[in-house]
Amino acid sequence: MTTQAPTTNHAKGLTLGILGVLLLSPDTMIIRLVDADPWSFIAWRGGLMMVGMIVLLALRFGYRLFSRLFAIGWLGLLIAILFALNNVFFQLSVQTTSVANTLVIIATAPLFAALFSVLFLRERVPMRTWVAIVVSTAGVALVFIGDIGAGDWFGNTAALIGAVGLGVHFVLVRLGSPVDMSPAIAVGGLFIMVIGISMATDLYLDPRQFGLIAILGLVLLPLSFALLTRAPNHIPAAEVSLIILLETILGPLWVWLAVAEQPPLQTLLGGALIIVVLIAHSIMSLNNHRAQSREAASPRGHLDATT
Repeated sequence: MTTQAPTTNHAKGLTLGILGVLLLSPDTMIIRLVDADPWSFIAWRGGLMMVGMIVLLALRFGYRLFSRLFAIGWLGLLIAILFALNNVFFQLSVQTTSVANTLVIIATAPLFAALFSVLFLRERVPMRTWVAIVVSTAGVALVFIGDIGAGDWFGNTAALIGAVGLGVHFVLVRLGSPVDMSPAIAVGGLFIMVIGISMATDLYLDPRQFGLIAILGLVLLPLSFALLTRAPNHIPAAEVSLIILLETILGPLWVWLAVAEQPPLQTLLGGALIIVVLIAHSIMSLNNHRAQSREAASPRGHLDATT
């Protein structure tokens, strides 16, 4: 039974990551439908996400909630700050450069996650992961090839900071393993709310806008980030960042369904490329872990372990 643990853990990490991205994918659609002042949206997004995350954690941990909250320590506080800044820089990038530029630059996050994993965690990143990162990034570029431009220097820089921060985020979560860093997301939501309130001129939302952002903040974001924050406990940070690229494809599809904004052919082709790469990478990773499990279970594997 114990020899199957590496494969089981890897499959669990992939499942957590994919479910997290599926829940996160309507985010862009809801932003489009709410159509509110960006800073007001950030304030409500952070506040509601904080509330939703606390409720989720209370249901999960019960009376141990506060002990779990304090267990994240200084590393968890750093993750919360980084999480908040990533959200803010992403919003600033969307405001000051094209969406295409933002998403293509953000798509480099797996590369930074892989680099930081090598530098700080001393993890060996397999060649299949490096290849998947390069090909997936090319797929994202194909999706937006008709819209990529010089854009605004500040917006592009903000997106790059967000990409680096996202890579660091998953590396720090993995560094903190096996401590569950999900409570850090609730703290991050508080920071996002404070930043939004300090910048917003008006927090008013009509009932339709509030209803949509409540679904996002109270339900979708807490569940999504709770799953995505646990995924690096089971698989490398670079693989979690790769799975995040699915949102680049699923987001436009949700917008297509909601506002009949049909994606162009290159979006479908780029999306198909990314999905094929991620499926192939996941299959190879699982097969590799099965082979390692069989080797560890063999008499030769036990002999090596004892020596």
